[in-house]
Amino acid sequence: MADPSASMTLTIPAPIQVTALPNRRTLATGREPRPETAIRPSFDGQDPAALLEQIPRHETILPQVDAFTLPGGYIWFGDGVDGIALTADGQLALETATFARGYQPLPPEALRARAREIDEDWITIVDCGCHNYYHLLMLAMPRLTYAKAHLPGAWAAVPAHRPSPDGRLPLLDQLIALSGEGHRIRRVEDGLYRLRNLHVIWTNFINPRAPLGRRNLRLLRHPGPERPPAPDRRFPKRIFIERVGDMRLSDPNARRSLDRYLATHGFGKVRLETLDIGDQIRLFAGASHVVAAHGAGLSNIVFGSPQLRVLELNLDLDGRGTLRPWFLLLAAARGQHYQYLNASACELADLPMGLAFDRLMGTRRQALRLRLARLRGRLDRHLARAAILARRLRSGRALLGSRFPGRTPPPQS
Repeated sequence: MADPSASMTLTIPAPIQVTALPNRRTLATGREPRPETAIRPSFDGQDPAALLEQIPRHETILPQVDAFTLPGGYIWFGDGVDGIALTADGQLALETATFARGYQPLPPEALRARAREIDEDWITIVDCGCHNYYHLLMLAMPRLTYAKAHLPGAWAAVPAHRPSPDGRLPLLDQLIALSGEGHRIRRVEDGLYRLRNLHVIWTNFINPRAPLGRRNLRLLRHPGPERPPAPDRRFPKRIFIERVGDMRLSDPNARRSLDRYLATHGFGKVRLETLDIGDQIRLFAGASHVVAAHGAGLSNIVFGSPQLRVLELNLDLDGRGTLRPWFLLLAAARGQHYQYLNASACELADLPMGLAFDRLMGTRRQALRLRLARLRGRLDRHLARAAILARRLRSGRALLGSRFPGRTPPPQS
């Protein structure tokens, strides 16, 4: 007799890779990224391969931007599931859920029962990490640019307004306002939607941020119809991106050394969370040097000039010995000078940090300090040896006087 529970088993279609989706067409092909041309060792003996080897091999091929059309496809919005795409038969487009939190797959029957039918074409431009500035700047905005050029009849779907904790306009809304493309946006309340056609814009490798960011963020560098006028304020040319309670710089000794070198070289400390996006763009567009711990704020180097010099305080973030290479890729795309220090390899000690600042600034302060320290060490060793010899000489004379009491030892000079 058949098991009655078998008929109650929920069948969920297996996920599918984005590149295996149907109805694919190529929108653009970029130039080969060359990160090895941008990276510079922060000190003699540092091996840049420690960072370069973290770039997957397939990310060095020519970046290719593709659009995939899913007739009757689904899109999901909500906290942790923004922009997830599914085919009409319920297959999850796997890469759209890479950063998902709390996603629960559903069988096709449950999808159809829960989804709201929309007789429109939508484009998913955000991902489940769209609360992160890096994801918004390097993914959402470039995709919006491609959507405008290649899918003029479709709406770019984004989450409805979600106020920031401080009450300010959310980052995504600020970027959309600066782009001047607000009229192409469909703001969507949380829920599941079934579209006439769902379009997914993707690249042919895991990290689409660098090539998209370089070519398609020019609209943010020039005044748009909704861009506010530049305020009458001055930003430092040499900037350090400071974060409140940053655990990446938890070592007090490293922090003291860093503060000393920042002050020596005239860096101003900036907290990006206190600036709106327009001011962040102006800050980096006018910067000559930037120092920062790994974090989303460094995405703004795409607005920096090719003369910008970058020092990233990198860190093994997941315990697997991997350093994140995304900002190296961005610097390479912009033709900028890039250095890094590996906090997980004790490279935030005073000496390597000073040498890194020397190389970043084109000075020799730490090198001269090191040379003077070496000369002082040699002098101290010579003086120590002379003192030992003098003690031995005095001991020998004293011993000679004890063995031959009638003899008077020669006077000591």
